[in-house]
Amino acid sequence: MPDTINIIGAGPAGGYSAYLLAKEGYKVNLFEENSGIGRPVQCTGIVTGAFADIMDVKDEFLINKVDTARIHAPNGNSVDFRLDRENLVICRTSFDRYVAAMASEAGAEVLHSHKLEALDERELGIRDGSRELRKFPRGILIGADGPNSAVARLTGISGKRRFWYGAQATIRGKFEKNVFEVYLGSIATNFFAWSVPENEHYSRIGLAVESEPNAHFRKLLVKLGIKESDVADYQGGLIPMYNPSVRTQIGSTYLVGDAALQVKATTGGGIIQGLIAAEALAHSIKNGVDYEKEWRKRLGRDLYTSYWIRKVFNKFTDNDYNMLLSIVGKERIRKLIEHHDREFPSKLLLSLLFREPRFLYFAKALF
Repeated sequence: MPDTINIIGAGPAGGYSAYLLAKEGYKVNLFEENSGIGRPVQCTGIVTGAFADIMDVKDEFLINKVDTARIHAPNGNSVDFRLDRENLVICRTSFDRYVAAMASEAGAEVLHSHKLEALDERELGIRDGSRELRKFPRGILIGADGPNSAVARLTGISGKRRFWYGAQATIRGKFEKNVFEVYLGSIATNFFAWSVPENEHYSRIGLAVESEPNAHFRKLLVKLGIKESDVADYQGGLIPMYNPSVRTQIGSTYLVGDAALQVKATTGGGIIQGLIAAEALAHSIKNGVDYEKEWRKRLGRDLYTSYWIRKVFNKFTDNDYNMLLSIVGKERIRKLIEHHDREFPSKLLLSLLFREPRFLYFAKALF
């Protein structure tokens, strides 16, 4: 058993890794560079029902449940999908702190205001809240420190990284509490815009793009008729793009979650993927098995399917999106989509191609 496991980053992937490893009896340090875990908020916070297969859903971080997805085409048409399993809207600050508390109760030491600044083969150099550079034995090192992972950069396994830039605001207004909305097309080139309700009076409205997020976000607010006085607060941040060739381990150093780009390219969601990857990581360390193979066995097929679908979508015109919505609005296709969990798109894609050959029309975007 290693002397110490050091985890950089106390988001869901880092906190859950710390919990799983501390529970197995490892000495775990969980370092968070911010003074408070879960801040700043850089996430929309909606997860599918698959979340409940991994984590107990607690009132302390659950904000809302939604049972309908409304997808808007550029031409103004929309399709409603009733979800077999409700989606959950969570408070990321409360959730991150909940998971960190799980880790602490399992025996991990949680250190706030501790930022990784240097490392070598034997030691980590971590700046604490008093600006003192402290030294820690390196041990096993886990980077759970987000898209711009310092662990990835300092160990030379960053690889090629691309990002979407997210811009979001909490908006006051009147909303359908049980409906989250998605806006496709040039309103958010190469991604989409969204509205995720917290309740009848507030919704998280935003988009992600590869450049000029603020300009695109202002256009979205105008399109939706939202005034500056309707904005309660702003959020934003990077969303990493999945790269199938990403390296996530070198020796006794591992990457997990956003740091490992374990994010769905279709939606930018990574909370569930980070939790599943944390389970794969803890299993790999405990049993001495290959981490790359373990997490790819659990996540690789669906992450790659999402990556392929995103490549197709990135070639879409607004007319393509209009056509797509006209196809998926047909009852037999809509019912099929409602039945499948979007966390695992590989099964859905095969079923859609079997049921509706017209989807092959969109394969032209790959060529």
